Amino acid sequence: MRLLALVTGFCVLTVACGDDSGSETYEARIVRTEFGIPHVTATNFGSLGFGNGYAYAEDNFCVLMKEIVRANGQSARYFGEDEGSVNQDFLYTFINTDEYIEGQFRDSQTEDLQSALRGYAAGINKYLQDTGVDNLPEGDEGCRGADWVREIADTDVYRVYRKLLVRAGHGPLARFIVAAEAPTEAMASLAPPLALESLPFDRSDFGLPTTEEMGSNMYAIGSEASQTGYGILLGNPHFPWSGPLRWSIAHLTIPGEFDIMGAALQGIAIVAIGFNANVAWSHTVSTGERFTLYEVTLVENDPMKYIYDDEERDILANEVTIQVKLEDGTIEERTEVIYSTHFGPVIDLTPISEAVGGWPTLAGTLMTFRDANIDNTRAIDQFFAMNKAQSVDELQAALGTFVALPWVNTTATDRDGNAFYGDVTTVPHVTVEKLEDCDDSPYATLISSLAGLTTLNGSRSDCEWGSDEDAPVPGLFGPGNLPQLRNRTYVANSNDSYWLSNPDEPLEGFSPLIGRERVEQSMRTRQAFLQAEERLAGTDGLGDPGFTVELVQELMFGNRNITEEMTRTDVLTICDGVGDWSEGACPTDDGDVAYSQNPTDAATACTILRSWDGRFNNDSVGASIWNEFWPRFCRGRGPCAEDVWAVPFDADDPVNTPRMLNVADPNVVETVKCALGAGVDFLVDGGIPLDRPWGQVQFRRAGDTDIPIHGGGDLFMFNAVDTSFVEGEGYTQFDNGASYIQTVTFDETECPDAYALLSYSLSSDPASDHYSDMTEELYSPKVWRRMPFCPEDVEAAKISEIVVTNP
Repeated sequence: MRLLALVTGFCVLTVACGDDSGSETYEARIVRTEFGIPHVTATNFGSLGFGNGYAYAEDNFCVLMKEIVRANGQSARYFGEDEGSVNQDFLYTFINTDEYIEGQFRDSQTEDLQSALRGYAAGINKYLQDTGVDNLPEGDEGCRGADWVREIADTDVYRVYRKLLVRAGHGPLARFIVAAEAPTEAMASLAPPLALESLPFDRSDFGLPTTEEMGSNMYAIGSEASQTGYGILLGNPHFPWSGPLRWSIAHLTIPGEFDIMGAALQGIAIVAIGFNANVAWSHTVSTGERFTLYEVTLVENDPMKYIYDDEERDILANEVTIQVKLEDGTIEERTEVIYSTHFGPVIDLTPISEAVGGWPTLAGTLMTFRDANIDNTRAIDQFFAMNKAQSVDELQAALGTFVALPWVNTTATDRDGNAFYGDVTTVPHVTVEKLEDCDDSPYATLISSLAGLTTLNGSRSDCEWGSDEDAPVPGLFGPGNLPQLRNRTYVANSNDSYWLSNPDEPLEGFSPLIGRERVEQSMRTRQAFLQAEERLAGTDGLGDPGFTVELVQELMFGNRNITEEMTRTDVLTICDGVGDWSEGACPTDDGDVAYSQNPTDAATACTILRSWDGRFNNDSVGASIWNEFWPRFCRGRGPCAEDVWAVPFDADDPVNTPRMLNVADPNVVETVKCALGAGVDFLVDGGIPLDRPWGQVQFRRAGDTDIPIHGGGDLFMFNAVDTSFVEGEGYTQFDNGASYIQTVTFDETECPDAYALLSYSLSSDPASDHYSDMTEELYSPKVWRRMPFCPEDVEAAKISEIVVTNP
């Protein structure tokens, strides 16, 4: 067995693995309760981090180890070009240098945080010492015997943090950064600018995170909407079911000083979404922009200089070398030059369109960008302060002090019944006036229009980001210019902008870089508000008006589908009007086809839809038909084009509009027939009986067990699950969706009344007892378990206990 000695030897051959955490003394108590949930207790932050790291490693060591490889720019070195990413390796080698991580990122943290992260790394290493490389987990996310397993340093944890922080900026732009190559000859003569229609690209080509990948829902209920008078919170992030964006659960306690429970992303040593005795909060991905593109004018005949006001500034060249494992196992060194202006890296957009790519572009310019999170060293402190907050007041103050959340909205509630929403995040300080004045460079308007990415004139100093006096650093909006709402009724967010966090209290007048106002909302957002308003009125059939934690749970797992509620009657009427499903002329890439290639099945689908319960529950028959029909009907038309609806969108009634299919329009009627027929064909050709219950079509396979999974697609479901179809099985590849789910309220006791689960369970190790237990026993049957929080409750629920020490 290769144990620590060999691992440590390997560390010496690669990046530095050690810090002084190995010489520090740590001691932590880890109690495991039902479903393996760890409750870590220590007397200081170093030991608390140590216990947290050890407990986390017991469940997900290999997931973190893979992410550390990536954050160090070594994925192609160890995983090869197919599983690794050469472009990402160049980027993270470039930005995650020892000089920056040790000298700026780590040194800017408080001593308590530095101690906690040193302890966390030591806890990870202690687990590796105790387990040995050859006894680590196997499976898709395993690392048994892997040559990239090693001891880690606290600097590895900081690198993982920084990689996460730039997920909406540098990260997805890596391929454009690496693509930038300085010209070897003098600038060519400029070609005339291209027309707008000759630039066929959009925002999706930039690879930025989407709501399908990282959506979410959240409610914060205040005292006036709560039947008990206490605040109630629902947190429901939609994140990947595997990899580094999986959540883990932990309860971290220093008696009398610190006590927090909730979820953290893999390798993140403090709680990101959670609760304590007096306050609870959650996050959703915000619509705010985290970077702006800048278009600079190059100096004629010198493409390594650009114009900035009356100056000529140099473009800096930074040589970066990585290692790549080839197919035969040999290691090859590769070197690229990453170029930078004073804004940030130079990018070449040629990978998406030659029309706006090149050095220089056809307009004699060059694209570069500035990222609001590249030097965001405040984010860990931000979450640490939120962990310590004991009220909505304190949590809101923490948000305003740091303004460091990289890309998420916040809702919160507390024991006193305050409800809060805020998009208090890192947003470039670009006002409406600056936006209008500074989009005058050759490609700015085109890129902004086609991709929705703010592009400014980088050759003018007055187009630099502005600043607010209350901002923690220059270049960002301060809390006074960021949307926030406090009330005692409720707030909610499902990934649309700040405009509607409560339909009765719209937030308006903010920079468009934060989000859009008075625009049509997504179906998921409308569902969130619709069911909340019905609950307040008591018209949803769930009893007296107002919320309880149990009623919030019912809304979470009710699996209503707003598109079905608005349109099924019309769809069935159209179904009844089809005499022969083998007729029709539906346009496809291969020419026109009939409504359905399986006309008998298409007619049967109409009958099934008529008796469907309208839900996406495990026993719902007909959900699979709607699941294939609606995206075909709507996705290719926008979100649905305006002509689909009989009642158009009304900015003064955004929850209830648009609605009702425009059945008077023959094109809409034909689109319904074509979409329904194509959906039926997909299911029939894929081997799925149309009358198969939803939980037998959408399920997670864990060993020999198929676990039914309720919920549906992000396009039309509040309880969203994003899956891929496997022919002959169904929707069995789970990509993203409901992940960590918490409902929290308070009562007359000192203990929070909290319920939480992980849809995919705690451990990524297929051999673990906690690989699928929460999925099978909680998530699938819609069962909620109370989380033990107060010491006596933890003791009563204790299943196992260990004390871990170092040395």
